[in-house]
Amino acid sequence: MDDEQPKKNSDPKQLKKSLDDVIEKLDQGTDSSQSWGATMSSNRKRWEELKAEIQKRQRELKELVRRKRAGEIGQDEFDAKYHRLQDELTELEFEVYNMRLGTRVS
Repeated sequence: MDDEQPKKNSDPKQLKKSLDDVIEKLDQGTDSSQSWGATMSSNRKRWEELKAEIQKRQRELKELVRRKRAGEIGQDEFDAKYHRLQDELTELEFEVYNMRLGTRVS
């Protein structure tokens, strides 16, 4: 672990409770669906922005793969752009999850 990063609580009981809470929030039951609908309604603009950004990054990834297969870019350029796009997609997806959960999971 990097000494500069804050240490997270490593108490197994606390970690299990936190994970149980997240799993409960992800439950796909009727209450969960209603909660998701309410969250999306109250955050409609941000939800639409996130969907558009995710779709944009997915198109960029597809184009990047096409360019690599066509020999238009080399492996180094592909790797750098691929990892950047994957990182951006991960951040956007976590934002969606956090909207869904009403929390800050990272």
